Amino acid sequence: MTSQFYDNGNQDMVGFDEHFREFASFVEGIGLPPEWSPYFHGPDRDQEGDESGMRHSREETATPGPCGNRTRPGTPFSSWLPSAPTGNRISESLPGAVPRSADSEAQPYRVSDEQRSRLSAAIETFRDILDPNFKFPSRHALTRYLTSYFEGFHSHMPYLHTPTWRLFDHSLELILGLAAVGAQYCFEHRMSERLFRAGKAILMERLVQESGRFGPKTGSLLHMHSLSPQRRDSRSLLERDWGTWEPIETVRALIALMGYATWEPKVSLVQEAFALQALLAQVLREIGLREEDEPHDAVEQTTLHADWHAWIRQESARRTKLVAFSFMHTETIAYDVYPVLRSNEVGLRLPCSTGEWKAATATQWQTARSDAGKPQLFLQDALSLLLRNTDGTAPLDPIPTPLGNYMLLHGLLQRIYIVRDLSLPVMDHSASLPSEEVDKLERGLRSWTAGWQQAPESSLDPNNENGPIPFTSSSLLGLAYVRIYLHLGPYRMLETRDPVRIAKAISQSPAVERSSGVITALLYTAHMLSIPVRLGVDRVARSQAFFWSVRHSLSGLECAVLLSKWLFSLAETSAAVPLSDSEDRILHWVRCIVEEAYDVVDFDDDEPEVSVDRDPAFLGLAVLRIWAHFFKSNTQWPFINIIGRSLEKYRGLLRMSR
Repeated sequence: MTSQFYDNGNQDMVGFDEHFREFASFVEGIGLPPEWSPYFHGPDRDQEGDESGMRHSREETATPGPCGNRTRPGTPFSSWLPSAPTGNRISESLPGAVPRSADSEAQPYRVSDEQRSRLSAAIETFRDILDPNFKFPSRHALTRYLTSYFEGFHSHMPYLHTPTWRLFDHSLELILGLAAVGAQYCFEHRMSERLFRAGKAILMERLVQESGRFGPKTGSLLHMHSLSPQRRDSRSLLERDWGTWEPIETVRALIALMGYATWEPKVSLVQEAFALQALLAQVLREIGLREEDEPHDAVEQTTLHADWHAWIRQESARRTKLVAFSFMHTETIAYDVYPVLRSNEVGLRLPCSTGEWKAATATQWQTARSDAGKPQLFLQDALSLLLRNTDGTAPLDPIPTPLGNYMLLHGLLQRIYIVRDLSLPVMDHSASLPSEEVDKLERGLRSWTAGWQQAPESSLDPNNENGPIPFTSSSLLGLAYVRIYLHLGPYRMLETRDPVRIAKAISQSPAVERSSGVITALLYTAHMLSIPVRLGVDRVARSQAFFWSVRHSLSGLECAVLLSKWLFSLAETSAAVPLSDSEDRILHWVRCIVEEAYDVVDFDDDEPEVSVDRDPAFLGLAVLRIWAHFFKSNTQWPFINIIGRSLEKYRGLLRMSR
């Protein structure tokens, strides 16, 4: 059931609504089957019974198709999901688990004995600033960690050029940072923290050594946050094996180290992540956030291979800076800290096409570059065009790549944060956005969606070489709509890592009022819930390393709270104000999702089994229960488990108050 269905005179059949039309277009545009649309599960009046207390009878708006239908075609996500891990979760995907290939290209991240010995010798020259008990991992462990990093974390933030990756082309602190994140993906938490500590110590020593390459503000930040290493042996300074380094390597290492520390359950590590964030922002400003000159040699005729490598260096630096911007803003999303780097400071073009970036040879790159045509727009220009657009069509030419669209969403989310902060009335933390700003933001989001749908790289097909980035963007799109109508930032306290405090903070957040404007946000919140339910809540939770990132969980948290708060508002006001057609349809869609989840999910609480009914208050609690179970079942990041326990306690507070 595509958007053309609604264009062919069938509006009356489905109780046509512009919000639903746009959302149906979104579902179609990202490659999902029609039954993922709320239209597919229209209210079945024969099963609903008499609900006159909830709304006026509107049989003429009913949509055919009972929600109890359990037959579904395969989804674009299905082949992204491996079986739920059993026994050793990672053994099946590691190089050591399959016969060893003589071809090194088949195992690009394999660490040889010689490479491990060279790394270990280099680390020994920093022994005086490292933990005395630090032991460098074996080559098998290093292979495991680097493989896990590139096959897991890196697909969400592709700033290293994997076709030309060579271990000793990069700094020691970056390698340790990548290994720390990879060890986390291997569930080896103690080793991941040890690698983080070692990488951070060497990075800070490097910044002191290279202080002349950076400005005085970087040095002051090192001292302010006590980040400068304590030298135990002054003679060692002359003996350091500094290896390969350039200033952009410091940015890469900071991203990797923050990628580990930001989501760790220890409060002390979160605090270190904040200090690293401030340092990263300053380093970025000092090395420059403007485009570098195009590689060009006016004297000598360069070879195609040389041109390719010059381009790789430029594009890698661009992506590194953009990924740093987006990751620092992810910390703003998670912890409600003011953006340390604003989009108006970023004078960079959006990332290149996937074909150019993933080309394995100079010839492939030349072909992909020719196919790409125009260079990508600058980030600031693209954001300005989105916000100025008035007709909801895609105003960007060329259409951004998936990673570029991801950056643009961070720019739009940052605008929501800053405008709300500037609009905050004294003593009123609800901070409703000005109506003209809401209109501008929603037009910008519609324009972004239109452009995203036109980009073939944005497909959610499992064979999409862009991996999880389009899917991540779909969750951030939902988050953007949610944040227009719910100011949850100050009411989460995720940095405390204390589920009780987090739950109490959420319980004090403002209510969600019923309005026509919030309908689009509600559609995305219901869609977010439907994804793990349709794919299998526990299956996704236990095998989500590839495509379900921490950013999805942050979006899921706010979607869960908005949807449940709206359902509670329905329960309190529906007797006096009957449901609109749109509200009725969303309520029914949510009930279908909850019913499917309750049929199959093995909840680990002691609540008795109950039948799913249409009571909004019941559904509000059920939405929180499903999300809490999903987050608690995550096997990758303990931080996500904390979100789950917090939602569970928040739900408990609501149950006690009702």
